[in-house]
Parts: sequence; C-alpha cells; structure tokens
Amino acid sequence: MNKKVASVLLLGVMLIAVFFHLFYINKVPPCLNADEVAFSYNAFSIWKTGKDEYGKFLPLRFRSFDDFKLPVYTYLTVPIVAVLGLNDTSTRLLNVIIGISFIPLTFLLAKELFNDKRIALLSALFISISPWIYILSRHAHEGVPGALFALLAFYFLVRYAKTGRLKYFAFTCVSSLLTASSYHSGRLFLLFFIAAVALVALKNFRSHSTKNLILKAVLVIVCVLLPFGIDAYYGANRVTSLFFLNNQGFQLRINEYLTEHNFRIIHNKVVEGVRDVSHRYFAQISPEFFVIHGDTNLRFGYENMGLITPLEYIGIFIGLYFIFKRKEPFRYLIVFILLLSPLPNAFTWQDMSIIRSYFLIFPIVLLVGYGAFHLFDSLPHKKYILPVSIVILGGVYLFFAGLNWDIYFLHYPKRAAVVRAWQCGYKELVSYVQDNYSQYDQFVITRKHGQPYVYFLYFMNYDPAHYQNQAKLTGPDGYGFGQVEKFDKFIFNFSFDPMKKRTVFIGYPEEFKDTGIDETKVKHIRIRTEDIFWIYESK
Repeated sequence: MNKKVASVLLLGVMLIAVFFHLFYINKVPPCLNADEVAFSYNAFSIWKTGKDEYGKFLPLRFRSFDDFKLPVYTYLTVPIVAVLGLNDTSTRLLNVIIGISFIPLTFLLAKELFNDKRIALLSALFISISPWIYILSRHAHEGVPGALFALLAFYFLVRYAKTGRLKYFAFTCVSSLLTASSYHSGRLFLLFFIAAVALVALKNFRSHSTKNLILKAVLVIVCVLLPFGIDAYYGANRVTSLFFLNNQGFQLRINEYLTEHNFRIIHNKVVEGVRDVSHRYFAQISPEFFVIHGDTNLRFGYENMGLITPLEYIGIFIGLYFIFKRKEPFRYLIVFILLLSPLPNAFTWQDMSIIRSYFLIFPIVLLVGYGAFHLFDSLPHKKYILPVSIVILGGVYLFFAGLNWDIYFLHYPKRAAVVRAWQCGYKELVSYVQDNYSQYDQFVITRKHGQPYVYFLYFMNYDPAHYQNQAKLTGPDGYGFGQVEKFDKFIFNFSFDPMKKRTVFIGYPEEFKDTGIDETKVKHIRIRTEDIFWIYESK
C-alpha cells in the first residue's frame, strides 16, 4: 500500500472518530458531573489568578474535593478556558482532541510494531468504532490524557528499541512521567515503561558513552522519584481509600471466616488478598465486562452497552496466536502491556472499571487488527471466499457495534438512573438561584449526592479571587472526599426550618418528606419527566 492511499484511508478513519465525538455531543453524556466542573473551574482559577480554588499558587496536585486531582488535565485546559470561557465545550474539548488523536497514534504505533500499513489501518479502524474510547473522551476525565501519554511512551519505547537514539529514550521517560501526572493508574505504567526503556539501554550498555549513560540515569531517577515525591508531599487520600486492604468489608470478611473456622493459615490478609485481587483481575478481562455490561458505574457504562463486540473478543486470541506463530519481535511487549492494564483496578475494592483499565483497549486493538489481517490473509485465495468472508464477518461486527451505539446514543442518556448518576439539574438550579439571588438572604442546598458548591462556582462564573478567601473544606469522608459547607449566601447542608425568613430550601424530593410543607408551593427542577430538585421559598 502506497503512502498516498494509506493517508487517504487514515483520514477517513479519523473522520469516523470526529463523527462519534461530535454526534449528540450536547445530549450524551446528559450533563456535566462534579469532577468535570472542578477541572474546568480550577483551570479558570489558574487563568485568572495563577492559583487553584484554595489559593495555592500553581499546585502540582489540585485539592478539589480532598481527592488531590493530578494536574495535567487542569493545566492543559487553561488555554482552552482562557479562549472559550466556562462552558460545556471548553470543559470537554481537550478530551475530544485527544480522542481523535488516538487514531493516527494507534496507526503509527501499529506500523512501528508490525511494519505493515494495512494492519495499522485495521487497528486504527477498530479504535475509531469502539465505544470504549468515547465513553471517557466525550467528557472531561483525566484518564484520557493519561492514556495519551502512555500510548506515546509505548510508541517511543518501540522507536528507542529500534534505533537506540537518545531522544527516544528521553521521550519515553517524559511521556511516562506525564502519564503518572495525569491519572493515578499511570504510576504503574510509569514504572513499567521506565524499567523497559532502561533494560533496552542496558542491553546496549557498551555502545554508550559515559556522558550518555549519566544523562539516562538522571532521567530515569527524576522521572521515577518526582511523582512519588509529590504524592508524599500532598498525600494520596483518594488512592489510599480505594486500596482493597483499606476496605472495611475486607477485614470483616476475614473475621467472619475466623469465627466460623479459626484456621489462620488460609484465613489471613495475604491469602484473602490474593483471592480478592485475582477475582477482580479476571473479572476485568471477562466477556461480561468487555462484551456485555461494561462498567457498572452508570457514568461509564450501562447494561448491554458493550465496550467491544464478541468478534473483537475472539479476535484477541486470534491475534495472540498469529503474533507468536509469526514470531513478531515485540510480541512479548504487547502481551505484557495487555496483562498489565487490568492490574490498577484489581488492587482496588471496586467492581470492574473502564477508567482504571482504559489503556487496555490499545493492546486489544493491536491484536485484533493483526489477527483480522492474518486470518483473512490465510484464507484460500479463491474468487469468492475472501470477499464473502469479509462481508459476513464485517456485517456481524457492524451488527454488534451498532447495538452498542444504539444503547449509548438513544437509550443511555434517557434513563432516570443515568440522569441522577451524572448529577443533572444543577445548571437549571443555578439559573433559578441567579434569577432570585437578590430576593433572599440564604440558600440552603442539599449535598446528598455530590459536591454542589462547585456547580455554583462554575455556572455563576464566580470570581476565583473572591472565592479563595472563603474556601474551606471538611475532612475526608469514608470515600476520601471532603465537603464545602458554605460560601457566599449558600449553605450546603440541608436542614428544613420553615421559620427562617428570606431563605430558600433546595433538596431532593425525599428530603422534604414529613416536613408538612404545602407541596403546591414547591417549585421543581425537572430533567425530562424526572423530578430532581424541590425548591421551597420561605419569605
């Protein structure tokens, strides 16, 4: 395949990605969640004041909800917010750009690995059609830039292994560092890519000058120590709270076993931990996760909304068969990354997760693309066998892919449970508050399902310099999150007291139960037919 044809086909695949990123962009996902708003408001705060919402100058971790968000997404969003202001587009634009860039990067990586543009195009095509990429890249999530820099580290590692050039060593290290600074699971990829590039360098130890070796050693040390040093300084509340050993249920289960059968050789943290982690690991690579249900968190998945099709799942094993049969030079690297990617979630106490295994899609599509090409290439080259096989298998693939997209675009955003999971209704609520701000002294607002304060900062374009003097967070709760109790006229702790005058009470319908209010005087914030907030005005 000549370069011009490959370029035209790659452009066509990229246009598929553009379509899937922009189609129904204002409807799916149905609204902005609190994390998205926090990223964007902190970028706005950095742009306006050089400080985060708590007044910290150019922090390397953003305290946010006491989860100390990693800095890359926020800082990369600063110039976008500076140009476009605070809105849905500026908040999510970074990931849309990155999501589209996955297509040419996957093509380049596959071409480097297999030295075949046809396999590279197939891999890029599978990426462009898979919902896996878009579930995160259509909203503001730090896992997306984390995957971008891990993909770049993968590419530069392969280039370094082929050429031995210092610049590719440096690019691998820097990309790995940026991966670790984008999302927490990137720490694992940082250690892997740094170890891999160092092993390649040691393999050619004698060909390096002393100066070259010293420079590489310094790069490795800095890239490894810097993120973990920052962790030590800021703390890692969110990561610690998710670690499976810190889950109260884990220890309770061991205690229950010991009560029933006091045999500590098997009923202990080590044995139970191995079982716990291995069960989550295999659940993470199961057909149930890949093909049927995806992520159980309604922000990242829905029943029958598969991440890949059944054919792609089978294609993983076909690809593995062919890369070993044909003894591809980088076969062990691909397999190791495939096996590494589910680990970040396996070490938490949570269910199967797309966000902590997001990078897994890349070794999958590399194997599927490679397997599909060599499967068709191995068919008898008779007149009708190859085209008929392509039409049949392509039709089956598009059938299952179409079902996944049907759920995502036409059903997922309309479900009440999804609307609530995405914390919809705050945009409309803030609009009501702005219209009535001068008429009341206080707005008492529920914080039952999230971090309401950040929506008010965001949708009101609240002056960061003014808020920084009021910002105060409670200690972390059981999930590692802190809460803002009040700022300005807003109190984020629902407590109904009809004797208070010039006060608005805003809560979920169930929070007004047994209060005895006249429901005919209640105003409603509705999304579709779903009652989200009730508003009671005490004048």
